[in-house]
Amino acid sequence: MKKILFFFGLLLIGCSTPKNQKEIDIFESVLGEKNVEVLNLLVYDFETNLLELYPELELKDAYKQYLLDISDEKTKDFQKFLFQTEKTRTRFHESGFWDEIFYYEYYTEDIFNNSIDSTKSLQANNIGKYMIALYEIKNTDSLIYRYWNVREAAGLLSNEFFVKGTLSLNPDFDNYFHKRIVVIEYSF
Repeated sequence: MKKILFFFGLLLIGCSTPKNQKEIDIFESVLGEKNVEVLNLLVYDFETNLLELYPELELKDAYKQYLLDISDEKTKDFQKFLFQTEKTRTRFHESGFWDEIFYYEYYTEDIFNNSIDSTKSLQANNIGKYMIALYEIKNTDSLIYRYWNVREAAGLLSNEFFVKGTLSLNPDFDNYFHKRIVVIEYSF
């Protein structure tokens, strides 16, 4: 029943016109219809997980609690923070949207006696459609502006750095963009 109410709530929110609709239209136009669809699936999975993790909290408060919990050094069970369904994860990768946000960098080095060590490192794709779409609207919101600049300069951010930086800017988790920034940061 809770999931049905959640779905109808999302439907109602989707039917109302947000005050930043112009920026949403620009962002979605750059991102592309297929990528927007996948991003919305990621948000849906994330918010469904929030309802399960924090049933007593309003959704916007659950976003904040998620950030506090995932960055808390006392947290040991990170499995509970995984939110993508198998269907969404598959769609995220097969659609190419994952590649618009991330990429893997491979390092190979000869360590000793001709033995080779190879490592794989997740990196932020700063020239993908996600960053380009954010660039187009970054001057309309202080959180988007700061996030874009830091991610463009530093790449992927540690949980602690991302959470402290985001929360210091007083995010509004009713805001279309603030939600999606958090979801993308935990979608790798």
